[in-house]
Amino acid sequence: MELEMMKSKFHNVKLVVFDLDGTLLNSQSQISEESKYAIDLLKEKGIRIAIASGRIFSMIKHFSETLGLKDFIISSNGAAIDDLSTNQPLQQLFTNPKDAKKVVEFCVKNHIECNILKRDACYFQPYSRRIDRFNLYNIHARQVHSDEIKIILYDDGIHDYSKIEKLLIYEMDETKTHQVLEFVHENTKLIHMSSGHGYTDISSPGVSKGHAVKKIAEYLNISLDHVCVFGDYDNDVSMFEIAGLAIATANGSPKALENADFITLSNDDEGIAYAIKKLLLS
Repeated sequence: MELEMMKSKFHNVKLVVFDLDGTLLNSQSQISEESKYAIDLLKEKGIRIAIASGRIFSMIKHFSETLGLKDFIISSNGAAIDDLSTNQPLQQLFTNPKDAKKVVEFCVKNHIECNILKRDACYFQPYSRRIDRFNLYNIHARQVHSDEIKIILYDDGIHDYSKIEKLLIYEMDETKTHQVLEFVHENTKLIHMSSGHGYTDISSPGVSKGHAVKKIAEYLNISLDHVCVFGDYDNDVSMFEIAGLAIATANGSPKALENADFITLSNDDEGIAYAIKKLLLS
């Protein structure tokens, strides 16, 4: 898309949606002051702001508060949508409990890491390689007086498979990942998507960031042509495909870069601020 055309489209934007990791957050998981300032410029123009992440709600809330956002949070890759102005959920799509149980038991049997994520609690196997990240998050949450995540260890399974937003498979061995996906396809009605290198999300049918963005646009009576989205990975492509303007950070995956209308600087080089200022102010 030509730059002048993008500038024209951006001036008609009424909703901007930001992915978190690899996009709005830098490599230190921080939002830069430049990004905060650029987002304030959007808010001053009356543009609605949403965050769309694979994280659960409780791991996104702090960042929305840092930005002073009052609009929407899309969590678990679109399984949940929260309207921050009313503190009410706009959407909650949970995995089928029986299907989730099948996948968890398959992973346990084959010694594959499977994190079970609910809105405010995460379940990990004792040998999880990701639990340290969540423990570090809780340390930071205590420091900034934010909500901590309830961390629970499990061996063979959990007692209650209801209200699961997603299962997160963390496996660097592609053969094992393929085994899980084959099992999911043949034995459940769940869907899967890649949310990062080695990360595979197992979710309810109909879950995607794109579907969630579309639901928010319909709720606000905003045309998708007037929606701008920022992202960096494969799970952001569903947003890119429906939005009027799709912007990827330079550190994005090949699939994200291929489907973007505009490629900005990387998340460590003020890519968000650069794009907003170039399209909004120049």
